[in-house]
Amino acid sequence: MPRFEVLVPASPPAVPADVTLQVEAEHWLAALKGGLARLGGAQPPSNVLCDVRADGSIHVTDAEGGGVFRIRELHPAPAVTGATAPPPGRAAAPTSPAARPAAGPARAPVAAPPAPPARIGRPPRAASAEDVLAELFERVSELEGQRDRASGLAFLLDLAMEKIGCEAGSVFLARLGGRELEFAVARGPRSQEILKLGLTVPMGVGIAGFCARENVCLAVSDAEKDPRFHRAVSQAIGYETRSLLCAPIARGGLVLGALEVLNKKGGRPFEPTDLAVLSYLAHQAAALLGRLDG
Repeated sequence: MPRFEVLVPASPPAVPADVTLQVEAEHWLAALKGGLARLGGAQPPSNVLCDVRADGSIHVTDAEGGGVFRIRELHPAPAVTGATAPPPGRAAAPTSPAARPAAGPARAPVAAPPAPPARIGRPPRAASAEDVLAELFERVSELEGQRDRASGLAFLLDLAMEKIGCEAGSVFLARLGGRELEFAVARGPRSQEILKLGLTVPMGVGIAGFCARENVCLAVSDAEKDPRFHRAVSQAIGYETRSLLCAPIARGGLVLGALEVLNKKGGRPFEPTDLAVLSYLAHQAAALLGRLDG
């Protein structure tokens, strides 16, 4: 079982100071849940911005609360080879003049000043989702006239791409008893190829499968750095995925699919407002499916 180091930021009064824990878990989100459970059962955030750093650590920003969790998988230290232990009762002799203690009075070591803590997560932004969501409330009222599943889902995807500002997107629906996700709607430069190929994504595989299985809305700033990224679809259609935002479509605890947008325009990372928009539209997609299929 992988072992993770989880930094939980202070959130008084429940967590008065930053806490670092070691947790055995299947993946980083399970490690985060386990760490929070140790600290009193606080619920993990459901809308998160995920940044994979050069050192392999994952910085998870709570899009609603603003807290930043740092999660790093721990690997066993390599065994030291080539060293010979001295016989019992005998100390190891210095192997070179440089290794022998120097003559003269011993000097107390001077402690180096502590390094300033490195910032984790993203710089805070003052942008609010209220104005964007207020407009979405009005636009979504147009769903009432939709009597067709495909057209309703396409309307929501088009609205997501418009408000978030991205190059491509897809709506996945669960099939085969929830074991796979299939493309129901696709938009973007290679959307027709996706639909013609009839590609599917196994539940739990890739970022879309991960979001659907774990029921979490997730933004990834650099998909190629994320080990969960499923390259099979991008390679099959010859389309480069740089950034990705995915929200589960769920109703009554049952995951029905996922809503996903790719490559925010201008090369910018997704923002908390984008997560709020996609999460809201995914909720509307679940309501639409419940009305049409129920």
